[in-house]
Amino acid sequence: MLRGSRQRNLGFTLVELMIVVAIIGILAAVAVPSFSKYIRRSRTVEAMQHLSKEWAGSLTYYESDHMIGGGTVLTKEFPGPAAAWESAQECGCQKGGGCAGGNPIWNSDPVWLALSFSFPDAHHYMPGYTANGTGSSAQFTAYSKGDMNCNSTLAEFFRSGSISAQGDVSGNHIPVIVNELE
Repeated sequence: MLRGSRQRNLGFTLVELMIVVAIIGILAAVAVPSFSKYIRRSRTVEAMQHLSKEWAGSLTYYESDHMIGGGTVLTKEFPGPAAAWESAQECGCQKGGGCAGGNPIWNSDPVWLALSFSFPDAHHYMPGYTANGTGSSAQFTAYSKGDMNCNSTLAEFFRSGSISAQGDVSGNHIPVIVNELE
C-alpha cells in the first residue's frame, strides 16, 4: 500500500441507511391504507351474496302456492312482515371479526325459514328482510349491512322487488349501495 493513499471503507453510511428507512416508511404508509381498503371491498361480495339468496328465496316463495286447512289457496305474497335480526351488534365489530355461523335464528324465524336462508359459516354482514302486501301489491326489500371498521358508519346494500303489471316479480337488478367502504 502506498503512503498517503486511503483504504476504501466498504459499507453504508448512516445517512444512506436513514434514506432507505425513510423510503420503506413512505411505502408502508401508502400501502397499508390501500390494502385495508382492498380487504373491505373484497368483503362486499358477501353482502351481494346475501341479497342474491334473499332474492331467490323471495321468488320461490311468491311463485309457490300456499294453502290453509281445507285446501284453500292463499293469495300470493312474499314472506314477512320482517325477519328477526341475527344479533344486536353488527357482525363486523364482534369479537373475532364476524358473526359466527349456524345461528339458531335461521332455523326458528318463519321468514328466514320461508326464504330457505341460512349461514353455516362465519360472516361479516348482517342480512335483513322486510315484506308487505299481497297479490299485485306485494313488495319486499332484501338488505345487508355491516360496519367493517367499527366506526359506527354502516355499509348498506338494498335490493327491492315488487309485482309488475304482468304479474311477475321485478325489481332493481343492481343493488342500492350506501357507504360501500364505510
